[in-house]
Amino acid sequence: LFYPALTANVKYLNDSTIYWNPPDEKDSVTEEINQMVMKKIDGTMFFVNWIEKDGTTVSQVIDVEKKTVEAFLTFDDAKGKRIAQMLGGTYELDK
Repeated sequence: LFYPALTANVKYLNDSTIYWNPPDEKDSVTEEINQMVMKKIDGTMFFVNWIEKDGTTVSQVIDVEKKTVEAFLTFDDAKGKRIAQMLGGTYELDK
């Protein structure tokens, strides 16, 4: 997945488990395996949702025809206030 300020390697391990490893602010790599929910919206679009270990929630709409990803995140900022963020990006498949 490629967002403007973030690139993440994502693998769907099965119908309910996602693996991802985006770089963090310190240029090191964080990786997690999370339980996810995936639902087909129509012929080319999927809704994917998971909760990360730090409490961040991620909801994505993936369009496999256009190779786009729209993500909505909620997380705690540095002061502990819950905030939301929208990200738009693209993806490419490993060969």
